[in-house]
Amino acid sequence: MNRFDELCSRYYENNLNESESTELRELLAGSPEILREFVITGIREEQLRAALRSSSALEEALPFVDARTRSNKRRMIWLTAAAVIAISFATWAHMTRGVAVEVLASREANISHGSLSPSLGSRSRVRDLTIDTGLLSLRLANNVSIELLAPAQLRFIDPMHVQILSGKATVDVGEHGKGFILDTPQTRVVDLGTRFGVDASSADSTGVVVIEGSVELHSKEGKVNHLTEGEGAVVNISGTIGKLDQARFNPRTGQWSTRALYDGSSLIRSVRNNQKDQSVYHIVAGGLVESVPAHHNRNARWVSLPEKPIPAWLLGADLVLPAHTHRDRKNLRVTVTVAPRTALFVFQRRTQPPPSWLVEGFVPTGEKIGKVSIEKDRENKPVSFEIWRRDMPEGGEVILGPAARPELFNASTILYGIAAFPIEKAPSSSH
Repeated sequence: MNRFDELCSRYYENNLNESESTELRELLAGSPEILREFVITGIREEQLRAALRSSSALEEALPFVDARTRSNKRRMIWLTAAAVIAISFATWAHMTRGVAVEVLASREANISHGSLSPSLGSRSRVRDLTIDTGLLSLRLANNVSIELLAPAQLRFIDPMHVQILSGKATVDVGEHGKGFILDTPQTRVVDLGTRFGVDASSADSTGVVVIEGSVELHSKEGKVNHLTEGEGAVVNISGTIGKLDQARFNPRTGQWSTRALYDGSSLIRSVRNNQKDQSVYHIVAGGLVESVPAHHNRNARWVSLPEKPIPAWLLGADLVLPAHTHRDRKNLRVTVTVAPRTALFVFQRRTQPPPSWLVEGFVPTGEKIGKVSIEKDRENKPVSFEIWRRDMPEGGEVILGPAARPELFNASTILYGIAAFPIEKAPSSSH
Protein backbone atom coordinates (compact mmCIF):
# COMPACT_ATOMS: atom_id res chain seq x y z
CA MET A 1 0.00 0.00 0.00
CA ASN A 2 1.47 3.40 -1.00
CA ARG A 3 1.24 6.54 1.14
CA PHE A 4 -1.83 7.91 -0.66
CA ASP A 5 -3.72 4.63 -0.21
CA GLU A 6 -2.73 4.58 3.46
CA LEU A 7 -3.98 8.12 4.01
CA CYS A 8 -7.23 7.36 2.16
CA SER A 9 -7.78 4.28 4.29
CA ARG A 10 -7.27 6.30 7.47
CA TYR A 11 -9.54 9.03 6.11
CA TYR A 12 -12.43 6.62 5.58
CA GLU A 13 -11.86 5.24 9.08
CA ASN A 14 -11.89 8.82 10.43
CA ASN A 15 -8.42 8.31 11.97
CA LEU A 16 -6.53 11.17 10.32
CA ASN A 17 -4.66 13.50 12.63
CA GLU A 18 -3.90 17.14 11.79
CA SER A 19 -0.54 16.45 10.12
CA GLU A 20 -1.95 13.57 8.05
CA SER A 21 -4.90 15.70 7.02
CA THR A 22 -2.48 18.38 5.83
CA GLU A 23 -0.40 15.77 4.00
CA LEU A 24 -3.46 14.42 2.20
CA ARG A 25 -4.57 17.93 1.22
CA GLU A 26 -1.12 18.59 -0.26
CA LEU A 27 -1.23 15.34 -2.25
CA LEU A 28 -4.65 16.25 -3.64
CA ALA A 29 -3.56 19.78 -4.48
CA GLY A 30 -0.39 18.58 -6.22
CA SER A 31 -1.92 16.04 -8.61
CA PRO A 32 -5.18 16.34 -10.57
CA GLU A 33 -5.06 12.57 -11.20
CA ILE A 34 -4.85 11.75 -7.48
CA LEU A 35 -7.56 14.30 -6.75
CA ARG A 36 -9.88 12.73 -9.31
CA GLU A 37 -9.16 9.23 -8.02
CA PHE A 38 -9.89 10.37 -4.46
CA VAL A 39 -13.23 11.86 -5.36
CA ILE A 40 -14.40 9.19 -7.80
CA THR A 41 -13.54 6.21 -5.65
CA GLY A 42 -14.37 7.68 -2.26
CA ILE A 43 -17.50 9.71 -2.77
CA ARG A 44 -20.49 9.18 -5.01
CA GLU A 45 -21.52 11.93 -7.35
CA GLU A 46 -24.76 12.32 -5.45
CA GLN A 47 -22.81 12.96 -2.26
CA LEU A 48 -20.70 15.59 -3.98
CA ARG A 49 -23.75 17.46 -5.18
CA ALA A 50 -25.09 17.34 -1.64
CA ALA A 51 -21.78 18.75 -0.39
CA LEU A 52 -22.15 21.78 -2.62
CA ARG A 53 -25.68 22.43 -1.40
CA SER A 54 -24.94 22.51 2.30
CA SER A 55 -22.38 21.44 4.85
CA SER A 56 -25.07 19.68 6.86
CA ALA A 57 -25.98 17.50 3.88
CA LEU A 58 -22.31 16.72 3.39
CA GLU A 59 -21.98 15.80 7.05
CA GLU A 60 -24.67 13.16 6.58
CA ALA A 61 -23.18 11.85 3.34
CA LEU A 62 -19.61 11.36 4.55
CA PRO A 63 -18.78 7.87 5.89
CA PHE A 64 -18.09 8.92 9.49
CA VAL A 65 -17.79 6.17 12.06
CA ASP A 66 -19.00 6.35 15.64
CA ALA A 67 -17.16 8.53 18.18
CA ARG A 68 -16.87 11.45 15.82
CA THR A 69 -15.74 14.77 17.18
CA ARG A 70 -16.88 18.18 16.02
CA SER A 71 -13.35 19.18 14.98
CA ASN A 72 -12.95 15.99 12.94
CA LYS A 73 -16.22 16.73 11.16
CA ARG A 74 -15.12 20.22 10.23
CA ARG A 75 -11.76 18.95 8.99
CA MET A 76 -13.33 16.21 6.84
CA ILE A 77 -15.96 18.59 5.48
CA TRP A 78 -13.27 21.10 4.54
CA LEU A 79 -11.11 18.46 2.91
CA THR A 80 -13.92 17.03 0.82
CA ALA A 81 -15.38 20.44 -0.01
CA ALA A 82 -11.95 21.52 -1.26
CA ALA A 83 -11.85 18.47 -3.52
CA VAL A 84 -15.39 19.21 -4.69
CA ILE A 85 -14.55 22.80 -5.53
CA ALA A 86 -11.37 21.80 -7.39
CA ILE A 87 -13.10 19.06 -9.37
CA SER A 88 -16.10 21.27 -10.08
CA PHE A 89 -13.85 24.07 -11.30
CA ALA A 90 -11.88 21.71 -13.52
CA THR A 91 -15.08 20.21 -14.91
CA TRP A 92 -16.52 23.68 -15.54
CA ALA A 93 -13.33 24.72 -17.32
CA HIS A 94 -13.36 21.67 -19.60
CA MET A 95 -17.09 22.03 -20.29
CA THR A 96 -16.68 25.66 -21.33
CA ARG A 97 -13.27 25.48 -22.97
CA GLY A 98 -12.87 21.82 -23.95
CA VAL A 99 -9.72 19.70 -24.08
CA ALA A 100 -6.68 20.59 -26.20
CA VAL A 101 -6.59 18.28 -29.24
CA GLU A 102 -4.21 18.04 -32.22
CA VAL A 103 -4.89 16.19 -35.51
CA LEU A 104 -2.13 13.65 -36.20
CA ALA A 105 -3.66 12.04 -39.29
CA SER A 106 -6.82 12.30 -41.35
CA ARG A 107 -8.18 10.07 -44.08
CA GLU A 108 -11.28 11.47 -45.81
CA ALA A 109 -12.59 12.58 -42.42
CA ASN A 110 -15.70 14.75 -42.28
CA ILE A 111 -16.40 16.45 -38.94
CA SER A 112 -20.05 17.43 -38.57
CA HIS A 113 -19.85 18.62 -34.95
CA GLY A 114 -16.92 20.04 -33.00
CA SER A 115 -14.56 23.02 -33.19
CA LEU A 116 -11.82 21.13 -35.01
CA SER A 117 -10.61 21.05 -38.60
CA PRO A 118 -9.66 17.59 -39.96
CA SER A 119 -6.53 19.10 -41.55
CA LEU A 120 -3.23 17.57 -40.50
CA GLY A 121 -1.68 19.52 -37.62
CA SER A 122 -4.77 21.54 -36.77
CA ARG A 123 -5.35 22.24 -33.07
CA SER A 124 -8.34 23.26 -31.02
CA ARG A 125 -10.05 22.87 -27.66
CA VAL A 126 -12.81 20.32 -28.10
CA ARG A 127 -15.56 19.05 -25.85
CA ASP A 128 -17.89 17.19 -28.22
CA LEU A 129 -16.75 15.70 -31.52
CA THR A 130 -18.67 13.87 -34.25
CA ILE A 131 -17.12 12.47 -37.42
CA ASP A 132 -19.44 11.15 -40.11
CA THR A 133 -16.94 9.58 -42.50
CA GLY A 134 -13.30 8.60 -42.67
CA LEU A 135 -10.56 8.11 -40.12
CA LEU A 136 -9.19 10.72 -37.71
CA SER A 137 -6.16 10.36 -35.43
CA LEU A 138 -5.91 12.79 -32.50
CA ARG A 139 -3.34 13.57 -29.81
CA LEU A 140 -4.12 15.05 -26.40
CA ALA A 141 -1.82 17.27 -24.34
CA ASN A 142 -0.61 14.28 -22.29
CA ASN A 143 0.42 12.47 -25.53
CA VAL A 144 -2.51 10.06 -25.38
CA SER A 145 -3.49 9.35 -28.99
CA ILE A 146 -6.97 8.32 -30.12
CA GLU A 147 -7.73 7.03 -33.60
CA LEU A 148 -11.41 7.33 -34.51
CA LEU A 149 -13.16 5.35 -37.23
CA ALA A 150 -16.37 6.96 -38.50
CA PRO A 151 -19.17 7.21 -37.77
CA ALA A 152 -18.16 8.10 -34.22
CA GLN A 153 -19.09 10.46 -31.40
CA LEU A 154 -16.71 11.45 -28.61
CA ARG A 155 -16.94 13.64 -25.52
CA PHE A 156 -13.77 14.94 -23.84
CA ILE A 157 -14.15 15.22 -20.06
CA ASP A 158 -10.47 15.99 -19.44
CA PRO A 159 -7.14 14.79 -20.92
CA MET A 160 -7.38 11.62 -18.82
CA HIS A 161 -11.08 10.92 -19.28
CA VAL A 162 -13.00 10.54 -22.56
CA GLN A 163 -16.42 9.14 -23.42
CA ILE A 164 -17.11 7.32 -26.68
CA LEU A 165 -20.83 7.54 -27.33
CA SER A 166 -20.66 5.50 -30.54
CA GLY A 167 -18.14 4.29 -33.08
CA LYS A 168 -14.70 2.72 -32.94
CA ALA A 169 -11.59 4.06 -31.23
CA THR A 170 -8.02 2.82 -30.89
CA VAL A 171 -6.23 4.34 -27.90
CA ASP A 172 -2.47 4.50 -27.33
CA VAL A 173 -1.72 6.06 -23.94
CA GLY A 174 2.05 6.37 -24.35
CA GLU A 175 4.33 6.85 -21.35
CA HIS A 176 2.24 9.34 -19.39
CA GLY A 177 -1.29 8.09 -19.85
CA LYS A 178 -1.48 5.23 -17.36
CA GLY A 179 -4.87 5.44 -15.68
CA PHE A 180 -6.57 6.92 -18.76
CA ILE A 181 -10.34 6.30 -18.70
CA LEU A 182 -12.49 5.61 -21.75
CA ASP A 183 -16.20 5.32 -20.97
CA THR A 184 -18.54 3.49 -23.35
CA PRO A 185 -22.32 3.08 -23.12
CA GLN A 186 -21.82 -0.35 -21.53
CA THR A 187 -18.54 -0.23 -19.60
CA ARG A 188 -15.57 1.80 -18.37
CA VAL A 189 -12.10 0.92 -19.67
CA VAL A 190 -9.24 1.93 -17.38
CA ASP A 191 -5.86 1.75 -19.05
CA LEU A 192 -2.89 0.24 -17.21
CA GLY A 193 -0.31 1.29 -19.78
CA THR A 194 -1.32 -0.06 -23.15
CA ARG A 195 -2.85 0.21 -26.59
CA PHE A 196 -6.40 -1.03 -26.95
CA GLY A 197 -9.40 -0.85 -29.26
CA VAL A 198 -13.04 -0.21 -28.40
CA ASP A 199 -15.89 -1.02 -30.80
CA ALA A 200 -19.01 0.83 -29.64
CA SER A 201 -20.65 0.84 -33.07
CA SER A 202 -23.56 -1.30 -31.81
CA ALA A 203 -26.19 0.17 -29.49
CA ASP A 204 -26.46 -3.01 -27.40
CA SER A 205 -22.83 -4.06 -26.87
CA THR A 206 -19.21 -2.89 -26.76
CA GLY A 207 -16.23 -4.93 -27.91
CA VAL A 208 -12.83 -4.32 -26.27
CA VAL A 209 -9.56 -5.80 -27.53
CA VAL A 210 -6.11 -5.26 -25.99
CA ILE A 211 -3.33 -4.81 -28.54
CA GLU A 212 -0.51 -4.19 -26.04
CA GLY A 213 -0.32 -4.11 -22.24
CA SER A 214 -3.46 -4.49 -20.14
CA VAL A 215 -6.71 -2.79 -19.16
CA GLU A 216 -9.45 -3.05 -16.58
CA LEU A 217 -13.12 -3.29 -17.51
CA HIS A 218 -15.41 -1.80 -14.86
CA SER A 219 -19.04 -2.92 -14.92
CA LYS A 220 -21.98 -0.84 -13.75
CA GLU A 221 -22.19 -3.09 -10.68
CA GLY A 222 -18.59 -2.31 -9.72
CA LYS A 223 -17.06 -5.58 -10.89
CA VAL A 224 -13.58 -5.42 -12.46
CA ASN A 225 -12.36 -7.67 -15.28
CA HIS A 226 -8.67 -7.64 -16.27
CA LEU A 227 -7.60 -8.08 -19.90
CA THR A 228 -4.02 -8.44 -21.11
CA GLU A 229 -2.33 -8.35 -24.51
CA GLY A 230 -4.14 -10.45 -27.10
CA GLU A 231 -7.31 -10.73 -25.01
CA GLY A 232 -10.71 -9.16 -25.46
CA ALA A 233 -14.29 -9.14 -24.24
CA VAL A 234 -17.74 -8.04 -25.28
CA VAL A 235 -19.92 -6.14 -22.80
CA ASN A 236 -23.66 -6.19 -23.43
CA ILE A 237 -26.26 -3.59 -22.57
CA SER A 238 -26.83 -5.05 -19.08
CA GLY A 239 -23.10 -4.84 -18.32
CA THR A 240 -22.45 -8.60 -18.56
CA ILE A 241 -18.94 -9.40 -19.81
CA GLY A 242 -18.74 -12.21 -22.37
CA LYS A 243 -16.26 -13.87 -24.72
CA LEU A 244 -15.02 -11.94 -27.75
CA ASP A 245 -14.08 -14.26 -30.60
CA GLN A 246 -12.38 -11.99 -33.09
CA ALA A 247 -11.09 -8.60 -34.11
CA ARG A 248 -11.03 -7.88 -37.82
CA PHE A 249 -8.57 -5.50 -39.51
CA ASN A 250 -8.22 -4.13 -43.03
CA PRO A 251 -4.79 -2.46 -43.25
CA ARG A 252 -5.61 -0.98 -46.66
CA THR A 253 -8.59 1.05 -45.45
CA GLY A 254 -8.02 1.28 -41.69
CA GLN A 255 -11.42 -0.34 -41.09
CA TRP A 256 -11.76 -2.75 -38.19
CA SER A 257 -14.49 -4.43 -36.18
CA THR A 258 -15.02 -6.92 -33.37
CA ARG A 259 -17.99 -8.45 -35.16
CA ALA A 260 -18.46 -10.97 -37.96
CA LEU A 261 -18.61 -9.17 -41.31
CA TYR A 262 -20.36 -10.12 -44.51
CA ASP A 263 -19.38 -7.04 -46.54
CA GLY A 264 -16.83 -8.79 -48.75
CA SER A 265 -13.82 -7.19 -47.03
CA SER A 266 -12.45 -10.63 -46.17
CA LEU A 267 -13.05 -14.21 -47.26
CA ILE A 268 -12.83 -15.24 -43.60
CA ARG A 269 -16.11 -14.12 -42.09
CA SER A 270 -15.56 -15.32 -38.55
CA VAL A 271 -13.35 -17.49 -36.33
CA ARG A 272 -14.26 -18.89 -32.92
CA ASN A 273 -13.11 -21.68 -30.62
CA ASN A 274 -14.29 -23.75 -27.66
CA GLN A 275 -11.74 -22.42 -25.17
CA LYS A 276 -12.85 -20.58 -22.04
CA ASP A 277 -10.03 -18.02 -21.99
CA GLN A 278 -10.28 -14.47 -23.34
CA SER A 279 -7.85 -14.82 -26.25
CA VAL A 280 -9.04 -13.16 -29.46
CA TYR A 281 -8.38 -14.14 -33.07
CA HIS A 282 -7.10 -11.31 -35.27
CA ILE A 283 -8.33 -11.53 -38.86
CA VAL A 284 -6.26 -9.39 -41.24
CA ALA A 285 -7.68 -8.82 -44.74
CA GLY A 286 -4.91 -9.29 -47.30
CA GLY A 287 -2.47 -9.65 -44.44
CA LEU A 288 -0.14 -12.41 -45.67
CA VAL A 289 3.08 -10.67 -46.68
CA GLU A 290 6.74 -11.28 -45.96
CA SER A 291 7.59 -11.03 -42.21
CA VAL A 292 3.97 -10.52 -41.13
CA PRO A 293 3.24 -11.44 -37.46
CA ALA A 294 2.09 -15.03 -37.04
CA HIS A 295 0.46 -14.41 -33.64
CA HIS A 296 -0.93 -11.32 -31.96
CA ASN A 297 0.60 -12.10 -28.56
CA ARG A 298 4.04 -13.50 -29.46
CA ASN A 299 6.85 -12.15 -31.61
CA ALA A 300 6.85 -14.74 -34.39
CA ARG A 301 6.58 -14.04 -38.12
CA TRP A 302 5.71 -15.81 -41.36
CA VAL A 303 8.74 -15.62 -43.66
CA SER A 304 10.31 -17.18 -46.73
CA LEU A 305 12.55 -20.18 -46.20
CA PRO A 306 16.20 -19.88 -47.28
CA GLU A 307 15.64 -22.49 -49.99
CA LYS A 308 12.16 -21.36 -51.07
CA PRO A 309 10.21 -18.08 -50.86
CA ILE A 310 6.58 -17.79 -49.85
CA PRO A 311 4.53 -18.79 -52.94
CA ALA A 312 3.93 -15.60 -54.91
CA TRP A 313 0.29 -16.49 -55.56
CA LEU A 314 -0.37 -16.74 -51.80
CA LEU A 315 0.85 -13.23 -51.00
CA GLY A 316 -2.07 -11.00 -50.10
CA ALA A 317 -4.18 -13.83 -48.68
CA ASP A 318 -6.44 -13.11 -45.72
CA LEU A 319 -4.63 -14.16 -42.56
CA VAL A 320 -5.70 -15.31 -39.09
CA LEU A 321 -3.47 -14.53 -36.11
CA PRO A 322 -4.26 -17.11 -33.39
CA ALA A 323 -3.20 -17.13 -29.75
CA HIS A 324 0.13 -18.88 -29.22
CA THR A 325 -1.18 -20.16 -25.87
CA HIS A 326 -3.49 -22.58 -27.70
CA ARG A 327 -0.61 -24.62 -29.12
CA ASP A 328 -0.87 -27.30 -26.41
CA ARG A 329 -4.67 -27.47 -26.06
CA LYS A 330 -5.56 -31.10 -26.79
CA ASN A 331 -9.28 -30.31 -26.85
CA LEU A 332 -8.96 -27.30 -29.19
CA ARG A 333 -11.83 -26.91 -31.64
CA VAL A 334 -11.72 -23.96 -34.05
CA THR A 335 -14.69 -23.05 -36.26
CA VAL A 336 -13.77 -21.00 -39.34
CA THR A 337 -16.57 -19.55 -41.47
CA VAL A 338 -15.62 -18.54 -45.01
CA ALA A 339 -17.33 -16.94 -48.00
CA PRO A 340 -18.20 -18.92 -51.17
CA ARG A 341 -15.37 -19.63 -53.62
CA THR A 342 -12.74 -19.73 -50.86
CA ALA A 343 -9.60 -21.84 -50.71
CA LEU A 344 -8.74 -22.31 -47.03
CA PHE A 345 -5.13 -23.01 -46.08
CA VAL A 346 -3.54 -24.46 -42.95
CA PHE A 347 0.21 -24.16 -42.30
CA GLN A 348 1.42 -27.26 -40.42
CA ARG A 349 4.94 -27.73 -39.05
CA ARG A 350 6.73 -30.26 -41.28
CA THR A 351 8.36 -32.20 -38.43
CA GLN A 352 5.06 -32.33 -36.53
CA PRO A 353 2.96 -35.28 -37.81
CA PRO A 354 -0.36 -33.88 -39.11
CA PRO A 355 -3.39 -34.60 -36.91
CA SER A 356 -6.24 -36.70 -38.30
CA TRP A 357 -8.60 -33.74 -38.90
CA LEU A 358 -6.00 -32.19 -41.22
CA VAL A 359 -5.31 -35.37 -43.18
CA GLU A 360 -9.02 -36.11 -43.57
CA GLY A 361 -10.18 -32.62 -44.53
CA PHE A 362 -7.26 -31.02 -46.37
CA VAL A 363 -4.70 -31.93 -49.04
CA PRO A 364 -1.00 -30.99 -49.05
CA THR A 365 -0.05 -28.52 -51.80
CA GLY A 366 3.66 -29.31 -51.85
CA GLU A 367 4.39 -25.68 -51.01
CA LYS A 368 6.17 -24.41 -47.90
CA ILE A 369 6.32 -21.34 -45.70
CA GLY A 370 8.63 -20.47 -42.81
CA LYS A 371 7.95 -19.16 -39.32
CA VAL A 372 10.61 -17.54 -37.19
CA SER A 373 10.48 -16.59 -33.53
CA ILE A 374 12.17 -13.26 -32.82
CA GLU A 375 13.98 -13.68 -29.50
CA LYS A 376 17.01 -11.98 -27.98
CA ASP A 377 20.22 -13.92 -27.42
CA ARG A 378 19.02 -16.71 -29.66
CA GLU A 379 19.73 -17.68 -33.25
CA ASN A 380 16.50 -17.02 -35.10
CA LYS A 381 16.22 -19.67 -37.80
CA PRO A 382 12.89 -20.18 -39.61
CA VAL A 383 10.97 -23.40 -39.05
CA SER A 384 9.48 -25.06 -42.14
CA PHE A 385 5.69 -25.45 -42.45
CA GLU A 386 3.75 -27.40 -45.10
CA ILE A 387 0.82 -25.64 -46.75
CA TRP A 388 -2.41 -27.69 -46.77
CA ARG A 389 -5.52 -26.71 -48.73
CA ARG A 390 -9.29 -27.19 -48.67
CA ASP A 391 -11.59 -25.68 -51.29
CA MET A 392 -14.99 -24.35 -50.19
CA PRO A 393 -17.00 -23.60 -53.37
CA GLU A 394 -20.19 -22.99 -51.37
CA GLY A 395 -18.50 -21.39 -48.38
CA GLY A 396 -19.62 -22.26 -44.85
CA GLU A 397 -17.95 -23.66 -41.74
CA VAL A 398 -14.78 -25.70 -41.39
CA ILE A 399 -13.82 -27.34 -38.08
CA LEU A 400 -10.11 -27.40 -37.18
CA GLY A 401 -8.74 -29.35 -34.25
CA PRO A 402 -5.64 -29.41 -32.01
CA ALA A 403 -2.16 -28.71 -33.32
CA ALA A 404 -0.93 -32.30 -32.99
CA ARG A 405 -2.09 -35.84 -32.38
CA PRO A 406 -2.98 -36.33 -28.70
CA GLU A 407 -0.11 -38.75 -28.05
CA LEU A 408 2.48 -36.46 -29.68
CA PHE A 409 2.04 -33.24 -27.73
CA ASN A 410 5.28 -31.98 -26.19
CA ALA A 411 7.14 -28.77 -25.36
CA SER A 412 8.08 -28.22 -29.02
CA THR A 413 4.50 -28.39 -30.37
CA ILE A 414 3.75 -25.37 -32.57
CA LEU A 415 0.30 -24.09 -33.52
CA TYR A 416 -0.72 -24.06 -37.17
CA GLY A 417 -1.46 -20.98 -39.27
CA ILE A 418 -4.69 -20.17 -41.13
CA ALA A 419 -5.13 -18.24 -44.37
CA ALA A 420 -7.69 -17.88 -47.18
CA PHE A 421 -7.53 -16.97 -50.86
CA PRO A 422 -10.01 -16.99 -53.77
CA ILE A 423 -10.23 -20.44 -55.37
CA GLU A 424 -9.70 -19.10 -58.87
CA LYS A 425 -6.48 -17.29 -57.87
CA ALA A 426 -4.89 -20.29 -56.16
CA PRO A 427 -3.20 -22.77 -58.57
CA SER A 428 -4.00 -26.45 -58.47
CA SER A 429 -2.05 -28.60 -56.04
CA SER A 430 1.42 -29.56 -57.22
CA HIS A 431 1.60 -32.52 -54.85
